[in-house]
Amino acid sequence: MKKTSKTKTIPDAFWNEVRGRHRRLPVWTPGTPMELGDVGRFTTGGWTRFTTLAALGVTADAAEPGPPADFEYASNDGVRRTAALSPATVDAVVASARGDATYHFERAGTFVMRATNASLHRLDDLLAVEDAVLELYRLKKWRKEWVVITEVVTSGPSLVLVSAGGLANVTVRFKAGTQVVPGVPEVAGASVGAAFEVENGDSIEGSYSVPGRTALLWRGFHVVDPLLRAARFAERGSEEEDRDPGGSGGVGGAGGTTDLAPSQEPYWEEIEHLEDIAAPDESSPADQ
Repeated sequence: MKKTSKTKTIPDAFWNEVRGRHRRLPVWTPGTPMELGDVGRFTTGGWTRFTTLAALGVTADAAEPGPPADFEYASNDGVRRTAALSPATVDAVVASARGDATYHFERAGTFVMRATNASLHRLDDLLAVEDAVLELYRLKKWRKEWVVITEVVTSGPSLVLVSAGGLANVTVRFKAGTQVVPGVPEVAGASVGAAFEVENGDSIEGSYSVPGRTALLWRGFHVVDPLLRAARFAERGSEEEDRDPGGSGGVGGAGGTTDLAPSQEPYWEEIEHLEDIAAPDESSPADQ
């Protein structure tokens, strides 16, 4: 994974932008290992796995994964996208998650997320997981700050760009060689060595390029145990949790999703301006 970063503003801007529109959180930092059934916590350093459901004696099967798709998310009101010119032919490349593009960043905290061959993975029986986790909590074998990963979008290659502010133009090119199918030299086989290449990446806050397959977005649940009320299994960052931050145990707030799943076709999705998103407080999402 290639990475550049300069300040601690990246998680706040990136997490809030994604969560504000899609109620799904990105994995921070990009490239951090994360799998279904992982159990851990979030700190200012990102995600740390402590154990798994299986290690705790909880059986949790995965549902059939969704079909792969390419997708692209970007901030609105701060990022403009234009097709990049081919360095060889000066022909404009078709705008898609596998095409070349130039991004024009105009304010701090804006971001671009691009993914290829993304697929959705989720646990099949959340009710059984809920019962098991609440029982472990009752037996004092489950910590209040723990989160269990119940849904992961994996992708590869993938790319995340985050702006530090001011004006910056960054060109992204998707490079993928092909190998010949044995015995049929005129037919190209699967792509090999696919990766995103970033030009002028030093002009932005962070550039994270992951050539291999990695977790990109996630959804998770934790135990909420408010005073004078029964403990419950709640989604990290749900609207209900935002309205009742006192029940989050000091770690709720930043996380979770709606039922929105990635499109099965390449698309350009605009994210609303960060200042237009209602948030419970101004603290770092990794500390919520």
